[in-house]
Amino acid sequence: MDLKLIHRVPKLYPKKSCDKLINYFEDNINKAKKGGFGPKKLNNLEMPLNILNTEDYFYMGKALLDGVNNFKKKCPHIDKYIMPWRVESSAQLCRYKPNNYYSTIHCENDGGKEHLTRVFAWMFFLNDIKKGGGTEFILQKYIAKPKAGDFYIWPAYWSHLHRGVNAPKENKYILTGWCKYI
Repeated sequence: MDLKLIHRVPKLYPKKSCDKLINYFEDNINKAKKGGFGPKKLNNLEMPLNILNTEDYFYMGKALLDGVNNFKKKCPHIDKYIMPWRVESSAQLCRYKPNNYYSTIHCENDGGKEHLTRVFAWMFFLNDIKKGGGTEFILQKYIAKPKAGDFYIWPAYWSHLHRGVNAPKENKYILTGWCKYI
């Protein structure tokens, strides 16, 4: 088990599917809106997705469940010692243009009562980025590098404060969501 408790499954979602999801975002840009954290607006666009079935969004649902199940196999104690939880069906498909990134240090169960039931956060990188563009976990001194199809899952708590890393020359595409207590 990784003591950082940041679990990575490389290339879980195929590159071809990542490209299709990025194209879906760009083809449906009218469904996207500026992201935010509480009252603060971000320099990105976010499109809400509901991933209800394994076939949804070019089999993203299957990849997501495979990633969560891989995490549970690595950390079987999470189902034994904590309250029951499940993957939320709602997710955010996000695009950050060059020099726009989520610079605020935050955790995923902060920001309001509706976030307190979050137990894990998850993310797929949808494109490779040559310089920057990762996610920095402050206390772990770890930067998740953006590689298309890589899946990450981590605790939603203050122990995993994180922020985005600037990508000065490329767009950054991610899909992110949460697991909540039932």
